[in-house]
Amino acid sequence: MRIKFLALAVALLCGAFAGCRSTKSSYLGASEDKSPVIAEINGEAAHKAAFERFVKSRLSDFTDQSEQNQAESDQQRSQLLDEFIRRQLIVQEANKNNIEPTDEEIRRALEEQHKQTNAQGSDQNLVTLESGERRIEIFNDLLMLKYQTEVLKLKEAKVSPQEIENYYNQNAERYQGKSGFLVREIRVTDEAQAQKLYRQALAKPADFAVLAKENSESPTAMNGGLMDYEAQRLPQVLEQAITPLKVGSISKVVKSNYGFHIFKLEQRAEPVPLEKARKEIEDKLLSEKNQALIDDLNKRLVSNAKISIHRDRLGFNYVGSL
Repeated sequence: MRIKFLALAVALLCGAFAGCRSTKSSYLGASEDKSPVIAEINGEAAHKAAFERFVKSRLSDFTDQSEQNQAESDQQRSQLLDEFIRRQLIVQEANKNNIEPTDEEIRRALEEQHKQTNAQGSDQNLVTLESGERRIEIFNDLLMLKYQTEVLKLKEAKVSPQEIENYYNQNAERYQGKSGFLVREIRVTDEAQAQKLYRQALAKPADFAVLAKENSESPTAMNGGLMDYEAQRLPQVLEQAITPLKVGSISKVVKSNYGFHIFKLEQRAEPVPLEKARKEIEDKLLSEKNQALIDDLNKRLVSNAKISIHRDRLGFNYVGSL
C-alpha cells in the first residue's frame, strides 16, 4: 500500500474536490456503484463494493489473511461489517449537519498515511487500495472523526487532578510496587559450558531465549529462562550481577551454590512517583472518556436505526451483532 507518488495523489485529490462540493456522493462511493446491495441503512443502500473497499482499508496493515480458517474469516468480516455500518450511520449524521473534511485535512491525512506505509517497507504482502479507493476511505473516515469531534466535543473532555490521583492510588501495585527485575537466566553446572554460552549470547543477544531453552538447567528453561525477581530477594552474588545491568545487556558468568549463571536484563521494575505518572494517567483517562462518548453515540445511532442485512449477498456467514 506504499504511495510512491504522493504529490500526484494529492494533486488528483485536490483536483477532484476543487469546485465540486455538490458531488460529495461520488466521494462516499455511491454514485456509480453497481455492485449488489448487501444492507440497507436507514433506507440508504450499502453496496458490496463499498464494504470490500472498507475491508481493504482496515486490513491494509496486516499480512495476507489466507491462513485463516473459515470460522475465523467469518468472524473477522462480520466484525468489519458491523464497524462499516456504524461508520455509515455517523456519515449519515455528518451529512445532515453539513459536516465534511477540508482539502487541507485530507491532504494531511494522505501525508500521514504515506509516512506510515513508508515505515512498513515494501516487502510485505499487504492488501492495498487504489488511489481512488483511498480517497473515498480517507474522506469517509475524516467525516466520521470530524463529526465525533465537533458534535461530541471530544476536545473539550477534561480529567481532573483528583481523578488522576484516584487512579494512581487504585493501581498502586502497578505504580508503587517494589523494585525488581525481569530477567532471562541461563544456568548450568559446568563452567566451561557456561563460558561458551556466554560468548554465544554476546555474539547474538537476540538468541538468548533460545540458548536458555536449549541449554539451561533451570526450571525456567522451557519459557526461555524468563523470571521475575523482587529486589533484595536474590542471593547477594546474583543481585550484584543483575543490578548494574542496563536493559538488554548481558551479565558475565556468575558462580553461586546453584551453578554458573548468565543473566540478560529484559526490564527493570521501579516505583513510579505520581508526578512522573501523571501525564500517562491523564492521557489514559481522557482516552477512556472519549471512547465512552463514542460508544454511547454508536449505541444510540444503532438503536434508532433501521438496518437490514442481506445475508445471502455477503459471500460469508454473518455472525455479527447487528
